[in-house]
Formats: sequence, C-alpha cells, structure tokens
Amino acid sequence: MTPRHLLSLALVTLSACSSASISESSGFGAAPLVTVTSANGTLSVAVRTSPQPPVEGDAEAQLTVTEAATGKPVDGLAVTVVPWMPAMGHGASVVPTVTAEGGGVYVATNLAFIMGGEWELRLTFAGPVADTANPSFNVQ
Repeated sequence: MTPRHLLSLALVTLSACSSASISESSGFGAAPLVTVTSANGTLSVAVRTSPQPPVEGDAEAQLTVTEAATGKPVDGLAVTVVPWMPAMGHGASVVPTVTAEGGGVYVATNLAFIMGGEWELRLTFAGPVADTANPSFNVQ
C-alpha cells in the first residue's frame, strides 16, 4: 500500500471508531430509553440503562443532562436518584450512587428494581442548576 492509501485507511478507521457513541461502548443502550424535560424546563435528561430495557433486579442508568434550550451539556451537578414505583407507593431500600463522567453524563449504579412494572427515577439536581425530573419507564 502507498502512504496515501494508508492515510485513507487510517481516516476511515478513525471516523468509524468515533461514530460509535460512548453509551454503546459502555454497555448502555445506543438510543435513550426515555428523554424528559425537567420540572422548571431548564434541563433535558436522556436516560439509558444497562440492561436496556431494564429488568427486575440490579441495573445502572446513564443520565445525559443538557440545557433544554441549547443542548449544551451541564456539568458540576450534584445528582440524587431515588428509584420509585408509583403504583406501589414505594421505592427500593438500596440507595443508588451517582458518578459524574463529564460532558453532562452522570452514571447511577445500585438501582434495585425489586419487581417488574412502571418505575420512576426521581432526580434532584443541585449546583449550577437546581431542578427535578421524573423519567418513567417499564421494568420487565
């Protein structure tokens, strides 16, 4: 191969690698399970889960938080997650841990979906933005 062909091959390989989203490579669903606007209308929150769709038992959620108006990622938030089952009027006894990944991405671990049905993630945001959001989805 000529150097020009090698360069072309390298560029094609790099563009193919960069087109794969972070969520695909980390085990989260490629497309959001659900996207909601926060209570104050300030934030947009895209939720991906692992596994996706979520099943009864332990799971993780990737929350991508952006400004609703601009789509710009929002970093520096303290995020609290409370898994809640509205039909039963309770949540899980396990407290999730939330880790900031950068680029507006926050990962919640220790999500204990103790039974199948409709669940909410009751999200509270503090820091540069104070707001709440309650994305809901079905756990199988």
